[in-house]
This record gives sequence, C-alpha cells and structure tokens, in this order.
Amino acid sequence: MDKYDKFVASLNEKYPEMYKDVYCGISVGEGWFKIVDALSNTIYKHCEWAIKNGKMDAFPNVAQIKEKFGGLRFYMDGGDDFCDGAIWMAENWAAETCEVCGVPGARRSGGWIRTLCDHHEEERQAFYKRHDDDVE
Repeated sequence: MDKYDKFVASLNEKYPEMYKDVYCGISVGEGWFKIVDALSNTIYKHCEWAIKNGKMDAFPNVAQIKEKFGGLRFYMDGGDDFCDGAIWMAENWAAETCEVCGVPGARRSGGWIRTLCDHHEEERQAFYKRHDDDVE
C-alpha cells in the first residue's frame, strides 16, 4: 500500500461518517495530507458536537478533494457556515504550502499551475528544460 492509499484509508478510518464514497475523489499531493486531515478533524469534531446538541441532523459527506489551479478544493454535501469557514481557512493554508512536501510554498505558473516550495519548483523547471532539450 503506497502513501496515498494509506492516507485515504486513514481518513476512512478516522472519519467514516464523512468519507463514505470518496476513494476515487481524493487527488492531492502528499504535502497537503496534513491540511486535509486537520480540516477533516475540525469539521468532524464540530459536526459531532452539532449533532449531539440538535443543531445538525447528520455529518456532511465529502464528495471530492483535489488540486485545481494550484489550490486545494474540498467539496462536500451538507455542513454549515462553520464548515464553510474551516474549508476556506484550509484552502488558504494550502495556497501557501508546497503540495509535494508541505513546507512553505507559493503558486507557480508556467505550464500547470502548482503550489510549490523553491526546491520543488527548481526540480520542475529542470524537468521542463530536459524535456524541451529532448524535443529540439
């Protein structure tokens, strides 16, 4: 089992009420695993409290988690304003976190837009340069 499969399994184990049918709907780099887990925990704890206190009927269902234009996208059915705020905060955290390794990063353009640290951006540029040299 690779790191991605272990991560998905851990989400299903820790937050089973939220992650029912999302196995194929998670597509983010390892650098954002910590952010997704922290967000899931925050939403889970809040919803657990809200259900217990009659403020919510059921846990939201996570539909998809992905990277788009260098940003984290976390989609779910259900939840409330608190959940929406937590998602907003996590998406902003990811916008400044390398999606490969999890250290501080920035959105990088040039081809596919990604959020990367300086090291992983250098690797990406070196890859592009090698690829361009092979084409010429």
